[in-house]
Amino acid sequence: MEPRTRVIAFAGLFALAMLPLLMTPVMPLIDLYNHLARFFVLSHIGADNFLKTYYDAHWHLLPDMGVDVLATPLLAFVPPLIAAHVIVIFILAVIFGGVLYFRRKVGAQDSLLMAALLLPLLYSYILNWGFANFLLGLGLAFWAAGWWFSHRDNPRLAVPVSCLISIVIFLTHGLAFGLYGVLVASLEVGLFLKSSTRRPIDLVRALLLTAIQAIIPLLFLLAWMPDAKPPVEALPVVSMQTLGYPPGFLGRVMKRLVPILRVEEGPAYWFDIATFTIQGLLFLLLIVRRRISVPLLVWPLLVAAALTVGIGAPSLFGVSYITDRMPLFAALCLMGVLTFRTAAWTFVDRAAGMMLVAVVAARLIAVAASWHAYDGFYREFQTVADRIPSRGLSIGVPVGGGFHEMNVPRCEMYGPLLVALHGQAGPLFADAKQQPLGLDGALKRAVADLHGKHPQERPDDYGAFMRDAVVAGFDHILVCNAHLLAQPFPDNTKVIAQTPHFALLEAVR
Repeated sequence: MEPRTRVIAFAGLFALAMLPLLMTPVMPLIDLYNHLARFFVLSHIGADNFLKTYYDAHWHLLPDMGVDVLATPLLAFVPPLIAAHVIVIFILAVIFGGVLYFRRKVGAQDSLLMAALLLPLLYSYILNWGFANFLLGLGLAFWAAGWWFSHRDNPRLAVPVSCLISIVIFLTHGLAFGLYGVLVASLEVGLFLKSSTRRPIDLVRALLLTAIQAIIPLLFLLAWMPDAKPPVEALPVVSMQTLGYPPGFLGRVMKRLVPILRVEEGPAYWFDIATFTIQGLLFLLLIVRRRISVPLLVWPLLVAAALTVGIGAPSLFGVSYITDRMPLFAALCLMGVLTFRTAAWTFVDRAAGMMLVAVVAARLIAVAASWHAYDGFYREFQTVADRIPSRGLSIGVPVGGGFHEMNVPRCEMYGPLLVALHGQAGPLFADAKQQPLGLDGALKRAVADLHGKHPQERPDDYGAFMRDAVVAGFDHILVCNAHLLAQPFPDNTKVIAQTPHFALLEAVR
């Protein structure tokens, strides 16, 4: 395939994959709009005394700020909802292009089929969580690993340039930097095993050259870690039931399996498990028929990627949900190294390939259809949010059975949008030890007071939580999925706007 034709074809596939983003003004990405509101505050705080009253911007080097650096200038002149789409498209383009670039550099052939199979992974379990900095860092890691592999024979160029790239990845997201290390170290081991001489000194030298790239990030990490760890009493309490899993051994098994079976996340559990099973069986058929090959060079990488999936660290260096992120890394590694032998394909082989493409199409259509429903929810949100007087303290209360639930609409997006769209101040991801923004003034005191009474990320008693939010100092409460509440609203609130899925409460003091 000619280079220009290849770029056009891959760009066309990526453009088709972006169609679900056009289905709704607000994408159902759980944490994304909390980050977006932080970007909005950072971009406007210098000229807005109201924001200065409740937030404190203090930029300093952090291992989790890549999207903050890029998006804060963007929010200065692009409306928040459009900026959110631009940010997501940019991150997905970095991932898509990075994996395809990595493929070429490690010797896997250009393949439209493999590029198509990569598309559902863009709508991953981790994207739906809205882990923007991690996803951007992960995409950069594949670009950087491909560049290192193609220039490693010239260490005078490769080492200093890769050291700079490593710092960028580390500052984008610390965990992504660790996975970049897994990529390059595994490839060096693969080159050693592939070599005819296999001299241990060559492997040691190669690993030392890769280790040099980690010196500055590790020194920074050692200096940052003591201040980054919040006190134990400040950490949210998250039970298995809060996360939507049954207690005990079964819950732990399900918690480990869900990110694997839903590494490509669609509108329902059964749909994701069914398409995952179909894809697995079709891949197995092509492997048995020797239409898919895995070069010796990349076997250590696949083994290392599989081991990361088995690592059970719940959090690391201030980053939570480590285990949930690893299946995506492993799947992207797999897409980055598999080679299709398309010569002389039989009818069975072509049928298997067509079925894989059909699954891709079905997944993208299902995602687009499920996201389109959020267009209506956003209109409801606007109806009630327009009733909020500007310049107040507001908090969102998403009602539901657990995180990442699929049986009710996702609600985590709307509370932060009160900050970005409706002139409010409210709780955000704004820990000065983790982000370049902190809470201040009455908002900081209100959040601390409410957290002291309700340390869980989802309250057990929504009525008590809302009552205590008023006592803490919040002026308005936006309740999403209000129809699921089993008790009346607290007596220190009054309803000033309501739709089938939302209720806006005003504090009565």
